Parts: sequence; structure tokens; C-alpha cells
Amino acid sequence: MRLSFVVIALVAVVFALGCKKESKRTPTGYEYIIQKSTGGAKPKVGDYVYFHAQMRIADSVANSSRLTGQAPFLQIVDASATPEPGKQSSPIEEVLREMAVGDSVTIIINIDTIPNKPQGFENVKELYYDVVAIEIKSKDEFEKTAAAEREKQQADQVKIQAREQEVTSGVATIVSQYKSGTINSQLKTTASGLKYLMVAPGTGKQAEAQKKVSVNYYGVLTAGDRFDDSFSRGIPFSFVLGNGMVIPGWDEGIALLKEGGKAYLFIPAALGYGAAGSPPAIPANAELIFYVELDKVE
Repeated sequence: MRLSFVVIALVAVVFALGCKKESKRTPTGYEYIIQKSTGGAKPKVGDYVYFHAQMRIADSVANSSRLTGQAPFLQIVDASATPEPGKQSSPIEEVLREMAVGDSVTIIINIDTIPNKPQGFENVKELYYDVVAIEIKSKDEFEKTAAAEREKQQADQVKIQAREQEVTSGVATIVSQYKSGTINSQLKTTASGLKYLMVAPGTGKQAEAQKKVSVNYYGVLTAGDRFDDSFSRGIPFSFVLGNGMVIPGWDEGIALLKEGGKAYLFIPAALGYGAAGSPPAIPANAELIFYVELDKVE
């Protein structure tokens, strides 16, 4: 089961409370209003129901599962079975038992009598949970989907590791050549003292100040010691260019590229972390070498 901490915490403190309005109620007394009923097939015991839920205070949305980009899910258990000691059914679980795909309901929970309400909810009398069922999977279907997701994650991890090794090897070669001076003739130097080696300028959108950019990077000291990289995580780093969110050498160096561009940046301490460094990984007055790939400009 995947539910946000806020949703779990707030629902947990009202499990024992009833509601005061006349409407449909779950077996344990939670009030809910059917917003849409498709008349479709309801889930069976053992099925998994994927849904989206948002918590409202009046018309103001306080929390929504849609913000995570992933739909939470619950497995439908036998309502007649003896619950585990200390465990009570949640109102969301109860309404999902009665919902088909496309159905939506609003659960109304009275918290007016709860002592010591969570911060920000001191004057709130009722919470509203809008729930929509979006998919029902049998246990077999769920397990097949989970297995496929695990296989994909493993395959993705293999690709990430292979890419990281490729980049690590390339950076090691450039560092060696930089230290020996064999690539000096290929380097360009800007007025600020930034040196760079252009691998490919890119053919997409130009990186410009005030635009959001996504960059894959691999950073090392001139001795070749890696202090950080995005390739091992498989996710580029995003920031707004020219806003001082990164070191000056990055703001200047990334602006040299278009989408798809690749370069090595040789950043002097004055354009990096200066005399203070960034302990413990980056010492004082350290020159930094970055391999960067501009993935996207927005």
C-alpha cells in the first residue's frame, strides 16, 4: 500500500469518529457521497485497486496523490475476516471495495472533536477526501506487473552502470591528457579564466540565462578523484541557468552549449568553491574538471 504520510496520519486519528451528515456510510460509519457511478464491475477480494485521492479543506486542496506522479494502490481484503490486532480499516479502503473503475466518491471526516489537532488544522472541522478508482488488477496481474517492473529496473540499472563506466573511463583519459599538457592546443579560455574542451556543441535549444536546464555531469579534482556525478544516479541535475544556483563556472560553461551538447569544463577555484572549498570532498583553492552533457533546455 502506498499512501502519503499526511494522508495516513490524518486518517489514523479519526478512525474512531463518526460523521454528522446524513448520507451513505461505510460499514464502520464513515460518511461518503457518490460523485460518479459507472455501474461497472467492483473489485473482488484479493484484487488490487489503483486510485487517486486528494485531501481538501473546503475547496482548498491540501494534499494530492497526483503530485507524486504515481497512483497509490490497495489490496482488497475480506471485510468479514478478523482484523489484525490494533488495525482498523481505513475509509479509503472501505469505499474502494464498492467502486468500479471510473467511479469517484467524496469521504467526509469530522475532526472537530479531536484534541491536539495537527499544526495548520486547528480551526478545521471537516476534511474531505476525493477518491477516484482508476484501475483494478487481479492478484496474478498485479504480480506480473510487479515482476515486469523489477526486470525493467534491473535492466535500467545495468544501462546506468555501463554508461557510468564509459564516462569514468573517458574522464580519466582527459584528466591524464590535461595534466600532461597534450590537449592544451584544443582548449579554449574565456575572459573569466574558464577553460573548456568542446566535445559537441549540440543542435537543440541554446542554454540561456533564466531558462531551466537539465545536465548530466561527472566532476573530479585534477588528481582524478571523483567528488560527484549524476550518471551513477541515472537522473540529470536540473536548475535555472544564471540565477546563481550553481558555481559561476557552471553558469558560464553550460551557457556555451545547446541541447545535446557535451563538453569538459576546467574550472579555476575563483569560479568554483574558492578558498573555502566544499569540505570534505573539495579542498580549498581546488581546480575542478567537469564532463557535462546538456540534456534539456526548457
